[in-house]
Amino acid sequence: MNNQPHLLERLFKDTLVIFLLSMIVSIVGSITDGAITGSFLGTESIAAFGMTMPYQKSVWIFPLVMMVGMQVLCSKSLGGGDLQKANEIFSLAVTVALAVAVLVMCGTLLFTNQLADLLGATEDLGEIRTLAIDFLQAYAFAVPAMSLISLLTPIMQLDSDRQRAVVSAAVLSGTAIIGDLLVVFVFGGGLWGIGVATTVSSWLTAGVLIQHFFKPEASFKFLPKVASLKYLKDTVLIGLPASLGLGSAVLRVGFFTRMAVAVAGGSGVAAYAAVENFLGLLTTIPKALGSSTQMIGGILINEHDRQSVLNLIKIALKYAFIITLTVAVGVFLAAPLIADLYVKDGNTQAYQMTVEGIRLCIAFLPIATVTAIFQYFHQAYGRYKMVSCFAILENIGFVVPIVLLLTPQIGISGIWLTFPLSSAAYLLTIFLVTCRHCGRITFRLDDYLMLPKDFDVPEDRQLSITVTSMDEVIDLSERAQAFCMARGIDERRSKLSGLCIEEMAGNIVDYGFDDGKKHFVDIRVLIRGEQVILRLRDDCRPFNPKKWAELYNPEDPFSHIGIRIVHKMSTEFDYINVLKLNNLTIKL
Repeated sequence: MNNQPHLLERLFKDTLVIFLLSMIVSIVGSITDGAITGSFLGTESIAAFGMTMPYQKSVWIFPLVMMVGMQVLCSKSLGGGDLQKANEIFSLAVTVALAVAVLVMCGTLLFTNQLADLLGATEDLGEIRTLAIDFLQAYAFAVPAMSLISLLTPIMQLDSDRQRAVVSAAVLSGTAIIGDLLVVFVFGGGLWGIGVATTVSSWLTAGVLIQHFFKPEASFKFLPKVASLKYLKDTVLIGLPASLGLGSAVLRVGFFTRMAVAVAGGSGVAAYAAVENFLGLLTTIPKALGSSTQMIGGILINEHDRQSVLNLIKIALKYAFIITLTVAVGVFLAAPLIADLYVKDGNTQAYQMTVEGIRLCIAFLPIATVTAIFQYFHQAYGRYKMVSCFAILENIGFVVPIVLLLTPQIGISGIWLTFPLSSAAYLLTIFLVTCRHCGRITFRLDDYLMLPKDFDVPEDRQLSITVTSMDEVIDLSERAQAFCMARGIDERRSKLSGLCIEEMAGNIVDYGFDDGKKHFVDIRVLIRGEQVILRLRDDCRPFNPKKWAELYNPEDPFSHIGIRIVHKMSTEFDYINVLKLNNLTIKL
């Protein structure tokens, strides 16, 4: 028996793997678009593709707003056991996001020429402009499907259908790659064909995700009738920092593109397009770690569990350093091979710039991942204004002065160095803000969460233990009873607390540990005022004791009698299965 966060770490690893796989696999199609365009369709095509990158990123802005807001609000609702509210929020987010996506699609088709001018693909660029317009017209039909993918993927995590999230991501990348290859080698198409391939793969992927909601056991249901506008404001406010981050990233891409042209001409913009396209793959790491922190953190924050929140951040940072340092070294060494994917002639200036860009930019990854973890946590907590300011500073406030300062001195190398330097400036800002909040210089991790002193019950009024066997359950039952009595809880409820733990945790060990796998049961005893709160969380197969407590078999009146006694004697008895964890809250 111990109080180590084994279950939390297992949950984080499982969630991280799913987020990472789904994000990586989903972006492989975009990476392939850039690589195949650069390798087989020529310089003008990769230039046109690069000119449309701000549009490709911008169409994700509003879906991202709704997705992040929905994810945070749904996690908190589930943490409080309110599935009905979670479904109302989900239905609202999908309805609004899909409506906006259809408007964006129609606007793109109606005003393609004006959009091309806005992106810089003006008439004086000749064929590049024509190719950009062709791509935009085909790509527009993918926008509604992309919106659905963005909203539905996180629901797969919350609704215990992680495998579908991975399958959908595989469908997205697989069909995109096959489509691109068919366009180039079979149909002899150009950028218009690449856009069509993207559209087809996006709709096929959305179809895979939609099938989840036809499953009888699905907790989430798309019910437009219950979509309530009363959640729209909160959803948008929560998601706004993410949109500001992506929106300012779009401006950053446009700024970098123009600076690359100014300091290095056509070769510079080709190198930047290649580097930016490849970095899109690497940024899935901070996004996945941040999203995992945000999703799990939203639940723990709603439970006011300070120690678990702190353990979560420690776990996230540990995996951040392990993953990013390994990837950074590998990418630095493999830079020439990566450049070959975009520029075939190794003797050209564009190739040399691409190699240099990859090697200098990769230093940003470990720093950006640390900042992402704190940013996503603060967002889950509700510090939206602060996160919004951070996002703008990261993509514009730090970037512009660094680029303007360095490029006159060292040319395009100044653009590459801006990536790690702006991330370092962001990390320094987090340090300064935290020190100001604490009123002193601090390096304590707990301080960087900026949790209020009354966030949790005092440490001497809580008991958190992980058990893995029946002997440990019985021991904890006795400890819990003594713990409650020592803190002024009457004898009846103190004994009842021990009884609840012995009955409910014992039931989990007896019937949930019989599959041959290693499992944990995290048990937390809280004394808040005069109330005793028991929280049990396990990673066994789904089991709803509340459902069994309500069953009565006249032929066997003693069936599930222990569960029914606990249910009857408690003032609250709530169960929910989220992130493939059984969560039971009992109040006495």
